[in-house]
Amino acid sequence: MRKIIVHVVAVACLFLVFDRMAGWGLKALYRQSNATDEYKVSYANESACDPILFFGSSRCLHHYVPSVFEKELGQGCFNAADWGIKNIYYHYGLLGNMLTRYTPKTIVFEVHPCDWLQTPFSGTERAKSLAPYVGMSDACDEMLRLSGDYWPYRLSVVYRFTGSLPNLLTGKLGTMDRSLKGWKPMDGVMDTTGVKAEEYPFSIDTARVALLERFVADCQSHNIRLVMAASPMYVCADADVFGYPRSLAARHSIPFFDHYRDSAFVGHQELFYDFGHLNRQGAMLYSQIVARELSMLR
Repeated sequence: MRKIIVHVVAVACLFLVFDRMAGWGLKALYRQSNATDEYKVSYANESACDPILFFGSSRCLHHYVPSVFEKELGQGCFNAADWGIKNIYYHYGLLGNMLTRYTPKTIVFEVHPCDWLQTPFSGTERAKSLAPYVGMSDACDEMLRLSGDYWPYRLSVVYRFTGSLPNLLTGKLGTMDRSLKGWKPMDGVMDTTGVKAEEYPFSIDTARVALLERFVADCQSHNIRLVMAASPMYVCADADVFGYPRSLAARHSIPFFDHYRDSAFVGHQELFYDFGHLNRQGAMLYSQIVARELSMLR
């Protein structure tokens, strides 16, 4: 029995040593990567220190051009958004991590229905992108507990990078241009064949709503000016998709820049890469409009 215990302890120690060594190597590769997920998550959590931040999913990633805002506002900006239907579970954990390092002056939050509705393919699992930063903040750890893998992440450093292993081990370090400060432009013009409005026939998710309220409260308690925004779509749903966040913003005296049905964009094929994402030209034009709106809040 004693020999078995000794062997088990020895194996466990070897596992921990190997895991930590391999984990450190993966973390170094992760920080160097210019693949969209790895760059956006690592830089936002570890390095971003600009006074103006943009939060959101893919529509934010492609629509907000930091250089345009910096020229108009005279302040540094970083687009911290990431694609993959990131929702409030991810955003809340990210905010918690960033607040352990510094306090931005302004956050522009491009809200998406997945932030308050029971949308499919966008639940608590979206927080798993924060796995490399387990232990960085209480908010992050809370979201990772909801995702279901908190303790495996705490035990194994390597396991924290499982979602990134294909990129890290094959050397596919990506093409994100770091000089664009988190913006990922889309080049091309959409094909309008068969395009229909994206509808959201889903119920309100009380858990997500509660997190949105906490996101607002945390910003306000840190004296961060929070602005909510909805950028344009090529074709819009009949329903009032953004009714809930509009009411949330009103209750908390938060500016809400609602461009979802903006006639300067809706139906203008030349400004869209696909029905839900602006192309480079559209993003530049939209950023100019929002930058002017932000300047008027001063």
